[in-house]
Amino acid sequence: MKTSNYLIGLAALASLTLVGCSDNDFLGTDNGTEVAQQGNGEITFVAGNAKTTRAGEFVGATAAEKLGGMFVVEGTKGSEQTNSPSTTVVFDNYLVGYTANSAGRTETNTNNWEYVGMENGITGRMTDATWGTLHPSVTAQTVKYWDYSTSQYDFIAWSTGEREAVTDAAVAGSKVKVTRINTGEGLKTNGFQLTAASANDLLQCYYTDINKVLKTNYGQPVTLTFRNMAAKVRIALYETVPGYSVKDVEFYQDEATALTADISANEATLYTPTGEGNELPQSGIVTVLYPRIGTSNNTAADYNKASVTVTAGSSTSSTQTFGTLAGTIGTSLPNATFAGSDADSYYQAVIPNTAGKPLTLRVNYTLVSTDGSGETIKVYGAKAVIPATYTNWLPNYAYTYVFKISDNSNGWTDTDKTAQGLFPITFDAVVTSFTDANAEQTTVTTVATPSITTYQQGHNTGGNGAFTVPDEYDNDGAKLYVKVMNDGTPVTGLSASNSLFFAVSRAASEAEVMDALENRTNDKDATDPAGRNGITLTAQTHGEGKVINNGATSIVNGVNNQPISVTAGEVAEIDLSTLSEGTYAYVYVQTPPTADEKIYNVVSDTEATAHPTNYYQVTLAGDGSDAVKADNSEATAGNVYFVKNYKSDGITFDSYTFKQTKVGDNVTGLVEAAIPGSKASGHVDGAFYFDVYNQNDGEYAVKVIKVVD
Repeated sequence: MKTSNYLIGLAALASLTLVGCSDNDFLGTDNGTEVAQQGNGEITFVAGNAKTTRAGEFVGATAAEKLGGMFVVEGTKGSEQTNSPSTTVVFDNYLVGYTANSAGRTETNTNNWEYVGMENGITGRMTDATWGTLHPSVTAQTVKYWDYSTSQYDFIAWSTGEREAVTDAAVAGSKVKVTRINTGEGLKTNGFQLTAASANDLLQCYYTDINKVLKTNYGQPVTLTFRNMAAKVRIALYETVPGYSVKDVEFYQDEATALTADISANEATLYTPTGEGNELPQSGIVTVLYPRIGTSNNTAADYNKASVTVTAGSSTSSTQTFGTLAGTIGTSLPNATFAGSDADSYYQAVIPNTAGKPLTLRVNYTLVSTDGSGETIKVYGAKAVIPATYTNWLPNYAYTYVFKISDNSNGWTDTDKTAQGLFPITFDAVVTSFTDANAEQTTVTTVATPSITTYQQGHNTGGNGAFTVPDEYDNDGAKLYVKVMNDGTPVTGLSASNSLFFAVSRAASEAEVMDALENRTNDKDATDPAGRNGITLTAQTHGEGKVINNGATSIVNGVNNQPISVTAGEVAEIDLSTLSEGTYAYVYVQTPPTADEKIYNVVSDTEATAHPTNYYQVTLAGDGSDAVKADNSEATAGNVYFVKNYKSDGITFDSYTFKQTKVGDNVTGLVEAAIPGSKASGHVDGAFYFDVYNQNDGEYAVKVIKVVD
């Protein structure tokens, strides 16, 4: 039989991509690949991989290894229905197997994946009996051809990786129970299920979205994007206790354990609240459904996307362990100490916890003085609770929880609780680090802050060449010259718009002047910036014969009292003789500010009580009854937002915490309150008080200059 009118299908499945999140349902073959007519008209494939993949994606032999050399596919053809994809079954839960270097041996194998004849199963992955259970009306897997009379094909697949897929009721380690992939509208309520006895078993399992292939793509390998069914979690600790390091961290396993001198539990542990229904699943049934399918949903964001839910199995636990911490913990967030082994970047596989549970970290630890005395202080029962909001573990996501031990820890220094000498371990960060459990997200930040050099001949030096008054200049008639270097390159074109000189209202550091420039009580265009930190910068006059001249063509009194010729715009010349003694700042505007952002800064209760009329007042319901913003809400101008805090049971309202936001930030689940049009008339107990300032997007380099008589 000639096949000149058909294109061989499901060899398509040979080009496999394994990723966390793909924007393309169909990637196709290499750029420039063409399908050619050869011999008697049979259409063949060019051996090629998928297009260039994104970070965290795996193709070819690596993808096959991840999938254990097998997957099961359901494929249909026809036209899309109102509430389902195409419905004519072409591949009825076909088993597809991988064999290295086998591409081209058959017309259905172009990328080392084969489905014809796979009804005999794959050793260690699926028996022929299991295959038979998945195919009640199919007796063999035969070659399939593209049907150009239909408008589309739709493909769904799963894999149990290195675990054997079984269909009987007994599920033990190294085996995963599976069900058939359904078709039609049944995908909304009965897609397919995988049941695993442990998180490590589930870590071997993968699922796909629906891959719709239109007629224009017939003949190209169908690329299926597989996502992992497990989640990954890791925890880390660091400390910032002044004068001390932290060692010998011991972890509690529950809330009931009394404070004790040595709990002898060195494995990092998070635990759930007591009570039925709060346990973490250690086994489970994963159900994959497709709720947004068919033409009635083809404009939805989750159109043809899988929805994964997890039902806890018989095995549950109130704790999740992560391994031990090594030695003294780190003293900064970049150097936080992770628990466990770095074999998988410290991640532990977990059964997805799609409901979310509050998780508690409770520890003893030892403070060791860093002054050389060897003094130690043991702290007992320090605790932090992660809200359920941040413990909603989803399949194919990886989560990092970082805890910060500071001098605000809530532990005791004796087991009798006679004095709580430290306040809470603060929960520092919850990061969804990447959307694929096998990919890492890395950010790279370039450092290119301009450096500023100042020069004044005869700069108040003593006979031995040392500065008598370091970093200060005389206003005895001499000029001060400023030169800016940006990443080793001299800055030219200094002018009244980018080369500025200010009188500073009080002694200040470069960082404080920078804060006054970037965070102002007036706007970005103000000639004299007024900083939120109370610093006012008064602009000095520009031009020849003025305080600052950016057009100077020589540096007066150079080496051997000879002028140094320069091009106008290369240096800023400052006439110190016009200045009184005080603090000044030279500012190079690397990037002029283009926009202001209103920032609402909560002030302390002490400050609000003492000076309430200086600030704006916001009052919330004391019982926590304030409504929270709905899904996909964004912060808007003139409003502030608060987190509702709950007690350790995760249910009882405790307090509000102000959440710093910018316009456009996602504020789902936060309480919104409007900033009043005028400042407070007096103090109200329990109210929040805010200072309002403008944050601009300018980039500045600053040099503080002290002038003396």
